[in-house]
Amino acid sequence: SSEQFPCAPCEGAEQSPYMGSIICESEEKKKEKEILELFYNVCGGKNWKNNDNWMSDDVDICHWYGISCKDGKTVDSILLGGNNVVGTPPAKIFEMTNLKWLWLYSNPINFKFDGIGNAKRLTSLLLDQTGLSSLRGIGAASTIEDLDIRFNNLKGPLPKEISQMVSLKDFAVEGNQLTGALPSFTGMKRLERLRLGSNRFAGALDDFASNTRLKSIDVSGNIMSGPIPSTLLKGADEDEEIYLDLSSNNFIGEVPGELARFEKMTIYLRDNLITGINPALCEIDAWNDGDVGEFNCDGILCPAGTYSEDYGRQTTGGQLAQCRQCGKAKYFGASFCGVRSSAVSTRIGFAIGVVSTGIALLAVALI
Repeated sequence: SSEQFPCAPCEGAEQSPYMGSIICESEEKKKEKEILELFYNVCGGKNWKNNDNWMSDDVDICHWYGISCKDGKTVDSILLGGNNVVGTPPAKIFEMTNLKWLWLYSNPINFKFDGIGNAKRLTSLLLDQTGLSSLRGIGAASTIEDLDIRFNNLKGPLPKEISQMVSLKDFAVEGNQLTGALPSFTGMKRLERLRLGSNRFAGALDDFASNTRLKSIDVSGNIMSGPIPSTLLKGADEDEEIYLDLSSNNFIGEVPGELARFEKMTIYLRDNLITGINPALCEIDAWNDGDVGEFNCDGILCPAGTYSEDYGRQTTGGQLAQCRQCGKAKYFGASFCGVRSSAVSTRIGFAIGVVSTGIALLAVALI
């Protein structure tokens, strides 16, 4: 409040719910209705699978399909996944004061991140299977905790501005065609799950030592190389249940014994260039849902000269999950009996296959 801008009452019986409000609730809701109407008109609302109550002056916007409101007042979520939303959602959508969840997955949209910095409370953004091809401007989304951009058309290196998303807890980008080394995730102190599988990422694996909350890493189906860091997840809680999927890459050497500090772990390492397992790991009975307790080292990886179809290790999954003799299996963890083909061509083919699958699923969603 000041002489130039004094505090003013809202009209009628309405009370502003918070101290320091710069707009009355009725005015905010009117603004949100205009934004939603724009969204409907620009994004093909007439042809949505479900547009119940949209554009109805007789129904509160909180009761329009896919919309929910905070305490029945202002919009906090737009959940329109798989609803045949098309076009480019207007940047105005980020001006909704209390918007927390924006789920537009499985829609053929042309999503842009312009203006996303205005969404000060946005925590969950799901854009998987939308055809997304650019992440330009995403660094401004500093409040997002859950970002899902799987099975899209993203190519080239993962932009460095991803590192600006310091609130991220769950980052999922599988099934794209991303290349090059991974950017630094050092500043993401809240990161818990990192899903980067089925791309073309190359280079060494970071140890993520500064990401103390990180408990799940998936980099499977890439062309990453070098040894598995002995300091991998050094800062993580040793009592946490850890999930690691490093399968189908070019990692070399021995699986480091330092990982034995974790009592509970699910670890997938098949189809790499691994030549040994530190014996200390073979004594942790709870690993891989008890398979290590049952099969010792074979519960982590089948030894060289053997293979296990699909698994690359022995598990209680049946006959195909046993380590069987194969003279062509040169490395630990073979999932097939044969000469290992070029990692580059194999991983690229796999990545493209996953992208094609995502597009096919999107087509099904639109039927």
